[in-house]
Amino acid sequence: MNNKKPRDPLYPRGFEETRELRKQISEEFPKPNKKEGLEDELSPLKKLNHKIGVYLSPKTTEISDDEKKRKIGVIITTLIVLTLIVSAYYFIIYEPSQEQLSIAKTTKLNELHDLYSGALATSPNEMLLENKINDAGSREEIESINIITPATKDWKSFHKKSINTNQDKYNRTMAVYENESKNTIISASEAMKIINENDATVLSKIKFEEPNTVSVPILVSRLQAGAGLVKVGSVVDIYSNFNSTEDNYTSNITEPEISGCTVLSIMRYEENGEIDSEYSKTKMNVKGNNTNPHENTQGFSSDVLEMIKGAIVKGYDENKTFEMLKSYGVKLSNYERQINLGDLDAQYMLLIEVPQEKVNYILNNMDNIVLTIPTSEAPDWMIKEISSTYQN
Repeated sequence: MNNKKPRDPLYPRGFEETRELRKQISEEFPKPNKKEGLEDELSPLKKLNHKIGVYLSPKTTEISDDEKKRKIGVIITTLIVLTLIVSAYYFIIYEPSQEQLSIAKTTKLNELHDLYSGALATSPNEMLLENKINDAGSREEIESINIITPATKDWKSFHKKSINTNQDKYNRTMAVYENESKNTIISASEAMKIINENDATVLSKIKFEEPNTVSVPILVSRLQAGAGLVKVGSVVDIYSNFNSTEDNYTSNITEPEISGCTVLSIMRYEENGEIDSEYSKTKMNVKGNNTNPHENTQGFSSDVLEMIKGAIVKGYDENKTFEMLKSYGVKLSNYERQINLGDLDAQYMLLIEVPQEKVNYILNNMDNIVLTIPTSEAPDWMIKEISSTYQN
């Protein structure tokens, strides 16, 4: 009877014979034991794993008390040293540098806000510069930020547009200075010159407005009227000569109260037009015992105002009379200046163009105001005298 198992249809043909052959070969030629060969190769790795296990799994590895104390001491010492290093860095290096950085930022921001004030306080460049200052990481970086150049450029552009839109029909504008009562009426061309010649430190503290002026009559002494040497068309500055202790108030003003005022008319008292003069020339002819005196006397008496009245009613040639007496008061003051002799008690009535907001000041301080002639607007005689003085 054949007890051989039928061939498993899932195995390929000859599979059983191949398996039997491999079994016989393995029995005749046994494989070497690899475990013994690998033990020496893996021993260093085991040692390392053992050391790591001591620290990572202290519960599974016994450590002596001395070893524990030593390790705790090393850890505490390390922490103390690290704390000292971090504290020293913070208090010696980091905190002072941060304080200096904060001071530098504050100083730079104050400079920025001083230059970008008023109309330019919210300009795009101001915001960009502020962000740049806040983002700076060192004092050197902050100090390298240039504010004056862009601020000057922005102010010049703004003021040029402002002047073009703030002119009166005489092509004038009024410069108003920040934190000062000083207002100056100037021509548009002069205002442009101010803009072109200054930087943002000046331009940020000035604005230009359309002049709103009125003419104010004032009655002043010769001392107050520029020594009587102002004339129609003169540009004068007005100072205050006020010094009172009634309210513990004293004035030490170095800037004019009002600048660029125009003298529209000027009159002396009528008495200064009264003329009564006599010229006498005597000659003595002596012949022996005979003396023959000869005297030539010329006299002149007139009244300037009466002559003008006579010309008006055709008593005199009006054109010739007016031409002869034109600027009589100024000429008289000028001659008095040249001969160093004059009527110091003369009074003057002037009509002055001033900004409207200054009218009350003029009226309330008429006894204390002084008209001065700026050398930049000096008359010809003053220019000649100054030039001759410094040319010698």
